[in-house]
Amino acid sequence: MEQKVMGLAMVVIVTITVALSFVLMSYPQLHNVAESMEEQREGMVLNGQSVFDLLKGHGVNESDAASNELLPVVEEDKLKGHQIRLTLPDNIKSDAVSVESDYVNKITRVSIKGITNTYFDDYPMIGNPDNIVDVVYSNLNRVGSIDIAMDKVKEIAMTTEGNYLYLDFIDAKDIYEHVVVIDAGHGGKAPGATKQGVSEKNIDLDIVLALKELFDEKPIPGLKVYYTRTTDVNPAFMNRVGLANDTKADVFVSVHNNSTKSGRMSGTSGTEVMYHETDRSGESLRLSMILLDNLIESLGTKNKGTVKGDEIYIIREAKVPVALIEVGFMTNKTELNNLCDEEYQKMCAQAIYDGIMEYIYHDLGENEDE
Repeated sequence: MEQKVMGLAMVVIVTITVALSFVLMSYPQLHNVAESMEEQREGMVLNGQSVFDLLKGHGVNESDAASNELLPVVEEDKLKGHQIRLTLPDNIKSDAVSVESDYVNKITRVSIKGITNTYFDDYPMIGNPDNIVDVVYSNLNRVGSIDIAMDKVKEIAMTTEGNYLYLDFIDAKDIYEHVVVIDAGHGGKAPGATKQGVSEKNIDLDIVLALKELFDEKPIPGLKVYYTRTTDVNPAFMNRVGLANDTKADVFVSVHNNSTKSGRMSGTSGTEVMYHETDRSGESLRLSMILLDNLIESLGTKNKGTVKGDEIYIIREAKVPVALIEVGFMTNKTELNNLCDEEYQKMCAQAIYDGIMEYIYHDLGENEDE
């Protein structure tokens, strides 16, 4: 009997081992996904006491409010059509208020100099919780931080009237005619390809920062550019593509660099651009072709064409025109040297910039100078 039990136990162990092996073989990127999710909060984080319940009083009747002191009765005319109303103490003016948005993590921070830990006890916050996930308050050295977490990317508008500070959360496309989202691949603990002591994440970021300089040098009215990262962090894949989807971007471009499958140095070289194959509009392919043409013309690299990229998460999940650029091969000595060169990085950035401008304005029959 004991032998039968032992035999059955062995069968169970072998079965579980085989099942786990199959799962791990079927999902080789599980570790990378977990690592990316772990790092998604490297930007602004919620750290303090939740005061979200203060907003839930909007529209309740007096009997409901009486059962919960945290829910004040809020009349529609107190908000005057706005989403949130804060009250500033008499000794604090509007210039003591600053607003900072972490678009990737969908958090907006309102900082007010001169308020204390008991601010919300003395000056209740009222408002409409639509699209708001949480509101967290913290205070350090008499600077109060009100962190508002949203369920999607929003722009914030702040208006003041007397002691009242009104906040509204607005869709990007209600403000800007065109939206561009730029993603620097990898980052943080995800270095990407690493050759001869050089990490892909740094080259990707250097090119994106050079691209940002071009957009910043000559702001175009009606055009907003968002970046998934401008420092060495690794936003979650869902947050990278979420920034593009939530803002209904006209263009979503992710900048990467290539490597041979073996990872060994070789003579393989060239530039390719990946696109969303199942994008029925064909705009992802059109964007990719325009970017590829500009890069090849500027860099003189080998044309490796446009490549179907639906196996890539941020391409597959994109609901907007998307292109993932593989500028060059880090496993090619010549291209690696070029990619590390600041002037070459600027050439890459200029080519990407020109491609985006061509796609948005020329290809769509518009004039960027208007």
